[in-house]
Amino acid sequence: MKNIKNKFKIHPLTYGLLFLSFCSGYFKNILIIFGIVIFHELGHFFFIHHFHYTILNVEIYPFGGLTRVEKLINTPLKKEIIIALGGALFQILLFLIIFLVYKKGWILDHTYNLFQNYNKIILIFNLLPLTPLDGSIIIHSMFEYFFPYQKAYFIYLIFSVIALFGFLTFHSFKSLNNYMILIFLIQKIYEAYQKRKHYQNKFYLERYLYDLPYEKIKSHNILDIKELKKDTLHFFWKKDRFIHEKEYLKEYYSNKT
Repeated sequence: MKNIKNKFKIHPLTYGLLFLSFCSGYFKNILIIFGIVIFHELGHFFFIHHFHYTILNVEIYPFGGLTRVEKLINTPLKKEIIIALGGALFQILLFLIIFLVYKKGWILDHTYNLFQNYNKIILIFNLLPLTPLDGSIIIHSMFEYFFPYQKAYFIYLIFSVIALFGFLTFHSFKSLNNYMILIFLIQKIYEAYQKRKHYQNKFYLERYLYDLPYEKIKSHNILDIKELKKDTLHFFWKKDRFIHEKEYLKEYYSNKT
């Protein structure tokens, strides 16, 4: 974690919001929000580094952060969930730190109340089941535990759309920042839909190319690539014997070419 500073990027719109907040007298509020966001992203950063994945960058937007990481789609579900929860865990840790500082009398009541309010809002928001928020990764991982990859991804997309409509119904849009959040969420859901086949092919190719860790073994009486599931090693019945999923995938890709 030596070069942690080099991984953080500030989105251009963020500089604009900082300038506007300075001019309008809300600079303190924005600094508190950014402090929480950065600490949240450090939570993801910590667990990604712990699992020895490569962090590409952490981009700070006017409304939150986004950590990009280089890892396989077939990353074990437990690790996916732990990384997703890392931000929330660090926010809870930050709350305890600020609470102790407040009890020492080192910060004012107004500042502490602002922090409490923003920390709670950011924590709840990030746990919403909306792509690309942490809550969506947790929900997606739960779907992947019960369903094959392709079906789980489809349910995840539908769930994100439903959650977006719920967000629109129960959330009031009274500021530019809120509209920016909405546009960002719509863009990310559409992006996830557009890339569904790319992710699907990458998921299959990874299983053919790499020796992945598995927690379960499952056999099938028919040859169907759609049955492939995370954390599970598959065998398929062909003629008079069961074949390993790698053998099946080799035939699958040979037939495609």
